[in-house]
Amino acid sequence: MFYVFFLYICKNGLKNFLIMLEYITTGNWDALVSDCIVRIMIILLSWACAVASSFIDLWSGVDTAKALGESIQSDGLRRTVVKIGDYMRVMLFLLMFDLLGAFLSFYVMPFATMLGALSIILIEGKSVIENSRRKKSNSANIPDVMRQIVNAKNIRESKEVYEAILKELNNTKANENN
Repeated sequence: MFYVFFLYICKNGLKNFLIMLEYITTGNWDALVSDCIVRIMIILLSWACAVASSFIDLWSGVDTAKALGESIQSDGLRRTVVKIGDYMRVMLFLLMFDLLGAFLSFYVMPFATMLGALSIILIEGKSVIENSRRKKSNSANIPDVMRQIVNAKNIRESKEVYEAILKELNNTKANENN
């Protein structure tokens, strides 16, 4: 089965390669440019979808943090920018693979770029689903004091929360004694 598929790809790829050579030898630059524009548009669309999926994940994360009453930190936003940079570096390597593959007769489309974009979309989609599950969980219903304990970032904030709890307990005991 794979052999038949491979022969089909090679046959059509060779045909595509010969058509492009014919465009060059006959000076049919419009057709050659048109063929190249299709490939460039596929690459640009793949890159745009990869970046858009990262921003959708950012949106999902911010929305989940708001729903859970968590503070939105610039660290999360910075991580998104770093993540997009990492993705683009990988996509550049895949683009180089596609550029070299364009010289092969069977490599008719920018397959590596499309596969990389699909992988990024799947990764970010999984993250959006995780955020959605987290948002729908019961963790949004925890009391405000528990949320403050969880969100304390350092010892000073932890002590402030602890002192506020002690003060509230003392006030409650004083009201019960009166």
